[in-house]
Amino acid sequence: MNELFLSYIPKNSPLHRLDPRTKLVALMVISIFVLQTVTFSGLGLFAASFIMLAYFSRVNAGTFSHSIQPMLVFFVFIFLMHLFLTEGEIIFRIGPFRPTFDGLITGTIVTTRFMLLILFASLFTATTRPTMIAYGIERMIRFVPLKRIGISSFDIATMMSLSIRFVPVLLDNARQIRYAQISRGLDIRHNILRSVSTTITPMIRESLQTADDLAIAMESRCYQGKYRTSLFELRMGAMDWGVLGGISCVVFLFFLLR
Repeated sequence: MNELFLSYIPKNSPLHRLDPRTKLVALMVISIFVLQTVTFSGLGLFAASFIMLAYFSRVNAGTFSHSIQPMLVFFVFIFLMHLFLTEGEIIFRIGPFRPTFDGLITGTIVTTRFMLLILFASLFTATTRPTMIAYGIERMIRFVPLKRIGISSFDIATMMSLSIRFVPVLLDNARQIRYAQISRGLDIRHNILRSVSTTITPMIRESLQTADDLAIAMESRCYQGKYRTSLFELRMGAMDWGVLGGISCVVFLFFLLR
């Protein structure tokens, strides 16, 4: 489970010791800046920043490659859409397909953006426990008047935490189903449509069963979504304030230079 998409990797690194609220703010700021970047030099700067942070996190590089693999089809689709549908100088012609230089540049930039977003999200989840993510989100939105619409900050934090936690579980279930099909003689490469149809049904059943088991477990522990005390109380340290101060300076410089 430790090598699956968006899963937590227990280590003792500076990034693991940061407050989850600090990492949430950093992830939001980085995501905004990545989406605003339109040059290869800017994307290269973010890529270098990710490599540096990944080194300090002490997380195996294979974890991040596992995070990219499930999205490869999506990345290829986005790149090809820009390559063939963007107007500009044509590179070559093969029947109705006419890739352009502008499409090549735009597709590379857009695809690199999405890859960086996935990598930074994977770095965040690899260095933050799901329970800490829930606590951080709850503390950040605790003062928002959500009770007027019938929900609380604990409900939102719990839903987001469970959503993140369910991703590796669902991928693990899909892998087990695929291995079971292969062991029974189903050739996935020669019968793709049948393999998809035979995977979706047990996947839906396993997902509903897992959700039902989780709901029973939460009810048996008297979960009501109201204010609850926590075993781990979040406290901002000197490193957290230093990181937030650095982020504030970067944001200020960005708007000043813009």
